[in-house]
Amino acid sequence: MNIDIDVEKLKYLLNDMDVYIGELIDNVLNDSETDPHYSAVFTSNKIKCYIQIMNELGEKLPYSNAEEFFDFNVYTKEEYRLFEESRRKESEYYRNIQY
Repeated sequence: MNIDIDVEKLKYLLNDMDVYIGELIDNVLNDSETDPHYSAVFTSNKIKCYIQIMNELGEKLPYSNAEEFFDFNVYTKEEYRLFEESRRKESEYYRNIQY
């Protein structure tokens, strides 16, 4: 499939994606462990896709993976650990695609 995309408009759409991802991370970290309403897998997918697409667009980001994204956005190592623990647990029953 050959898709003609206006790269500048795509970059514009992705411009504040890191802020949106930060809000998703905050929701996951503040969610109930016993009755979660926010998906760590979904959020992890967003981080990975965002980084990959921005790299493909030639945009230089100050992070290259989820852990570096957390670090750059001033999350603690413990917050990253808790997020990853939530993602691993959820990934066992998550029915959609996982990157």
